[in-house]
Amino acid sequence: MPQIRPIRPLKEVLPLLHEAVARLAFAGQDFPARIRTLRGIYYGTRHSLDFERRRSGLRNVGFNLYLQSWPPADPSYLLGAALLRSLKDSAEVSHEGRTLDLGHVFVGLEARCKRRVRRVPLPIHGGTGLELATWLGDLGGAAGLLAIQRMDAPSTRAVDLLFSPDQYDLTANLEGDLAGYLVARDRKAGPRVTAPDGGTFSTVPEAIETYAAQGAVDSDWNGRYGIFVQMIGGHVEPSGIGNRLALTRRIQAQTKAFASCYVVYRLRHLKRFSRAALKSAGRHVAGASNELGLIFVDLLQRGITLGADSFGPVYDPDPQTVLGAPLWLRFLA
Repeated sequence: MPQIRPIRPLKEVLPLLHEAVARLAFAGQDFPARIRTLRGIYYGTRHSLDFERRRSGLRNVGFNLYLQSWPPADPSYLLGAALLRSLKDSAEVSHEGRTLDLGHVFVGLEARCKRRVRRVPLPIHGGTGLELATWLGDLGGAAGLLAIQRMDAPSTRAVDLLFSPDQYDLTANLEGDLAGYLVARDRKAGPRVTAPDGGTFSTVPEAIETYAAQGAVDSDWNGRYGIFVQMIGGHVEPSGIGNRLALTRRIQAQTKAFASCYVVYRLRHLKRFSRAALKSAGRHVAGASNELGLIFVDLLQRGITLGADSFGPVYDPDPQTVLGAPLWLRFLA
């Protein structure tokens, strides 16, 4: 496991990204190719940070399956070992009091490059390649892991898993997923998922800088939760998510579908796979998926109405009151 380093501010990491992109452009890579190369630094390759930490070839297969892509080549010879290491050590950045996972940003950007990846659902898995490679993969993976933990400890709380850097840090992942949908978006398309706008933005770091700007009234950063909710099928009203019940139920169903697939992978990875273990974990999949889907939608609601600083690593909902949700939401799980 690599040494854990302090999280650097985004403004300190952007020069590294500008330098990396300049070298890739000099080597002849176009805008989509640069996105793909940057993604491979963090996820889905044997030279990625994720593989350094997890040592899972099956995870690499999963990322490339959902992105409908081959693993990009190791860019060490283009970037140099020092710059490549610096980028990996800066995978999580801080910005305006939030932590953002850059790898998730590049995964989302690459998924958006292909129309079928961003629009066509994959059978059995519960969503499109874009969804599976970003927020649904995070949510379903966490639900599957929670189901497995509840095999041994049925009282395990979701919050202890979701907001722990050692377990499943939803804080950084969620901000990375939002950015993966919004960075370099075509603003003329409104709240619709579009391919990365390489015409308006000549480089990815430039697009990230534009996304992260807070000054303008119509700043994507300021309105990111509302825009993202609309992109995944929600209706935003002055009070928040107008179709909250319907959106919650759909996300719970999607989460359950992917969690069911993830449990099989995870049990094999843990060398615990058996018919009995699969059956035992399966008993907890629906409950875990419903609980996490409810938390996810509640976080989106809070991000719209209260601002993202209203929750974070200390966010600790009482499972009996389910995040202070309305009574009709409390019984969905």
